[in-house]
Amino acid sequence: MAKLMGSIRNKLMFAILCVLSINIVVVLVFGQTFLESYYIHNKKNELRDLKREITSAYQNSSNKELQQGLTNCQENNVTYLLYIKGNLVSLNSSQGSDYQARIDSTSWWYMAQSTGIFEQLEKTPTIVIQQKNEISDSLFLYSKLDDQVYLFLETPRAFIEATAQTAMKFFLFLSVGTLVLGIVITVILANRIAKPIKQIDKAAQKIAAMDFSEQCEVHTGDEVEALANSVNSMSEKLKENISLLRRDLEREEQTNRMRREFIANVSHDLKTPISLISAYGEMLKDNSKDEKTSEVCDILLEQGETMTRLVNQLLTLSQLESGMISYDMSFFSMNDLIGTVVKNCRILLDQSGIDFELQLGEEYMVKGDYNRITQVFTNLFENAIKYVDEKKLIDVRLTHHKNWVRTSIFNSHAPLSQQELENVFTIFYKSDKARKASNKSYGIGLAIVKTIVEAHNGRYGVYNSEDGVVFWFELELFDFDQEEEFDE
Repeated sequence: MAKLMGSIRNKLMFAILCVLSINIVVVLVFGQTFLESYYIHNKKNELRDLKREITSAYQNSSNKELQQGLTNCQENNVTYLLYIKGNLVSLNSSQGSDYQARIDSTSWWYMAQSTGIFEQLEKTPTIVIQQKNEISDSLFLYSKLDDQVYLFLETPRAFIEATAQTAMKFFLFLSVGTLVLGIVITVILANRIAKPIKQIDKAAQKIAAMDFSEQCEVHTGDEVEALANSVNSMSEKLKENISLLRRDLEREEQTNRMRREFIANVSHDLKTPISLISAYGEMLKDNSKDEKTSEVCDILLEQGETMTRLVNQLLTLSQLESGMISYDMSFFSMNDLIGTVVKNCRILLDQSGIDFELQLGEEYMVKGDYNRITQVFTNLFENAIKYVDEKKLIDVRLTHHKNWVRTSIFNSHAPLSQQELENVFTIFYKSDKARKASNKSYGIGLAIVKTIVEAHNGRYGVYNSEDGVVFWFELELFDFDQEEEFDE
């Protein structure tokens, strides 16, 4: 979280620095490129304004206004000259009458005469030009007040350049000061923003650890406060829901424990009477000479075997679920395990006339309890034989994807419903189509498959294929190199 907060501060500071740095660059570029031109443009307009003021005073024959106009020239560092043909009337500077004028009147008149200003003024009442020569480097305004009187105004370019440079320095210092102030304000704002976010993060971390005691006390009046309130609300609701869930889980665990105890007790208690029934049935069959009595004894013995198988499955499942059975872990070849089971069940395949195909491919080694994984594959394989339809197709495949070895058992069969696909591994679950006494199945075999595979941290499932149903389970591929490194 510290990195996150640092990132927020850095991003804000970087953004402010970029904006203010761009501002400084713009000031420098503008100052070097446009500021002087801007001041010259303004100075030209200023000369025109002074000319209009003096012209108006002259035309109105107002000595007071004329004097005010000339005073304004002095205040704006403008030298003026009133020229009546053949006579230079007035020449002054903004520095006062005691200050020597920047250009003497004769030189000024000569410069105007030599550049043809008088001829141009016959066509244009006002001329504003920039002139740089051995006499001066200034802005000049020439204007014709009437047929006999001319007004000359001049202001030095050096003054304009100095003003522009001063303004540029001022803007530069102002920008640097703004930059420093912006950094300080950014740090303060970033800390103010980071503080409530840290609170929210602290509360979220505790929520992730299932601790709902932390509350976000944020009063910023913005979206951050809304987020804090949402986190608080989420915390309260999670606390309530998890409390309900824990109670439900405790009830479910208690129910499962009672179910396991009931199954274990009933299975254990049934073993003795079933064994006695089978023993007495054998004895009656051996001592009976009546054919009908022998037939009844056979039925009795067959049902006794069915009950014994059921009780043994229930005991096995109960012991697996309760952890009473330990797993003898080793590594072995899935190819060999499948080959052994198929070989033992070959007689069932032949008797049923099943078209069987086995595709094992390369050899895959896995780690687990050999006997329990054998039980898993046997249950699924016998289940496929039991429920194969009239097409009588069974296909067993061994495949490898990433670190998983998958064993798939396909048998031709009508597609299972969604409900059957979801519940087929649940104990005692049987679809209506399968509820036949001849099947001798009570939905325990697949529950045993589920329990054993989960104990091996494996995966299992079932899905409908094009022509039937595929049951599968996966175990992790055993890595000899990794095991050797672990042993070392």
